Amino acid sequence: MVLSEKGGFDKPGSDSELGHVEQSSATLQSRDNDGDSASDHHDAEMEEEIHELARRFTEEFNARKWAKAFYNIRENISGDAPPRMSGIAFRNLSVHGFGTPTDFQKTVGNVWLDAISMISCLRGKQAQRIDILRGLEGIVEAGEMLMVLGPPGSGCSTLLKTISGDTHGLYVDNDSTINYRGITAKQMRSVFRGEAIYTAEVDAHSPHMTVGDTLYFAARARCPQTIPDNVSRKEYAEHLRDVTMAMFGILHTTKTRVGDDFIRGVSGGERKRVTIAEAALSYSPL
Repeated sequence: MVLSEKGGFDKPGSDSELGHVEQSSATLQSRDNDGDSASDHHDAEMEEEIHELARRFTEEFNARKWAKAFYNIRENISGDAPPRMSGIAFRNLSVHGFGTPTDFQKTVGNVWLDAISMISCLRGKQAQRIDILRGLEGIVEAGEMLMVLGPPGSGCSTLLKTISGDTHGLYVDNDSTINYRGITAKQMRSVFRGEAIYTAEVDAHSPHMTVGDTLYFAARARCPQTIPDNVSRKEYAEHLRDVTMAMFGILHTTKTRVGDDFIRGVSGGERKRVTIAEAALSYSPL
């Protein structure tokens, strides 16, 4: 299945139509009705043939052009809601947590020490408030990228988790304001859950699943309600998965287990790319 010049999807034809079995091609054309010569020249560049959108990755593949073509198709699908866009604005953003000087990372060997902490709580020793973020202000428009830099322990991850709604174990002050282009933080966490995501540093996957199955599930879970040219959800998800894997250079790991520290699978760098590809397939605006 490939992108067609009509702004839809076509199924591969016979071997004679494609030239050979292992290579598929697609022609993408963008139309411009304003008649401007400069714009026409730009459109002419966009009309260049894009090869190998499904199974193979070649040097002729242009990820930027494919992404623009795919977005235009999603935007022009009749009967379906247009792609969502979101930005964020926050003012006086302050976040805190609670902890004690004796907090530790639990393991099998030291889990019994948790009983001592419970006894301390019963004796009246309460956890102390720890301020992490204080009075931050900022705005990120739709389509913009925000880079957060800081040394370990400065609250970079806390800021990213807060603006994405992943506030488990964190407490946002009542006088803090977070707004997603008219959507409150409470609405974003409930009604629009999945439109703002946080990709953690830890790669959390099902280690027994293959890379292909993992990313296919991610693509299938976010299929649009309406797909042009009678393309099935399975074909749509497989096409999107294959192109995304080609973009991230992990197409050769389709049949390989994801793995973890105990189950043999892809390498650590490839597993990180699987995590990023999974986030890209979520099609979240933020």
